Amino acid sequence: MNMKNDNMENVYALLDEFIEKSKKLVCKHPYLVIIAMHEYFRNIWPNDPIIEEKLADDKLESIILCLKNCLNLLSSAEKIGSYFACKELLTEFKNLDEKGEKDHSQTQTVYGKLWKSLDDNYLIQDTKNILINLFEQNGMNVDILKDKMVLDMGCGSGRFTIALAQLGVKNVIGVDLGEGGIKIGEKQSKDLDLKNIRFMKESVLSLPFEDETFDFVFSKGVLHHTGQLENGLKEFHRVLKPGGNGFLYLYGSGGLFWNSRKKMREVMKDIPMNYTLGVLDTIGMPSQRYVFADSWYVPIEEHVERKWLEEFLLNKFSKITKVENSGESTIQSMSNLPYSNELWGDGELRYFLTK
Repeated sequence: MNMKNDNMENVYALLDEFIEKSKKLVCKHPYLVIIAMHEYFRNIWPNDPIIEEKLADDKLESIILCLKNCLNLLSSAEKIGSYFACKELLTEFKNLDEKGEKDHSQTQTVYGKLWKSLDDNYLIQDTKNILINLFEQNGMNVDILKDKMVLDMGCGSGRFTIALAQLGVKNVIGVDLGEGGIKIGEKQSKDLDLKNIRFMKESVLSLPFEDETFDFVFSKGVLHHTGQLENGLKEFHRVLKPGGNGFLYLYGSGGLFWNSRKKMREVMKDIPMNYTLGVLDTIGMPSQRYVFADSWYVPIEEHVERKWLEEFLLNKFSKITKVENSGESTIQSMSNLPYSNELWGDGELRYFLTK
């Protein structure tokens, strides 16, 4: 037990050193900070579904080696000259980033930038497969959606709204505050000639529907970005019919992973988002891996305790079923590996719910 504590203390000490080093270099060598942050972030996931290289089979050892490598990279750059030393260039990027964006600090603005880069295959076919796998890999029959009224609560680009529409639902409505995402969804659904789909620019905290309107409510990775999680959960419950079902996904809390996300944002807030996206594009990162910029730039990210959430849900729903498989076969669970609690805390919170 003492060895485990010593190992985790070592990791957190290295992480703090990495964050402080990054803060010092963020204006002089922002591109190197982005590359180092990307490398660390991908290494604190249980696995990387795209980049095969790993530093060690043991996950904790791999993270320690990664932090040391990132520190060496940044330390070697301290005496290298930079065109960014005067800060004016980064300021220009920041001005470009904010031009025409009155609500740059809003969640929907951040995601709007990310969704514009997604390719059609990911938005349509890949997402449909993920949704089918989400059901089938967790003992649920996707046919429960047939001829049902469905709500996509926080639809973003509409990719899951479109997938739901293609799975035989009677009607599906995608609700979101982001105009950019809704426009993408509307275009895709029009191109696919989907007649059973509609998008609405509305808040998930105050849904414009009567009580008990929907047979199925789908909310994936949304309510933890509202700043009013409990209100969002109550709306989820309110619009669902008695006996109806739903799917809910929220970020968990605790452990190195969730703490690291907070610490990385302390650094990345000083680098304009459009500059970061340019660097990630330059290193060849696929557009669907927007999880990096998502975490770094979204203005609200609440981390939810599993115990609290399950108690809340059990008071409102007749049945809650923990979902272990995300639907994406390349993503490992955060709960079945050594050092699981220390590294990933409560993991990711996914549930099928029945009212």
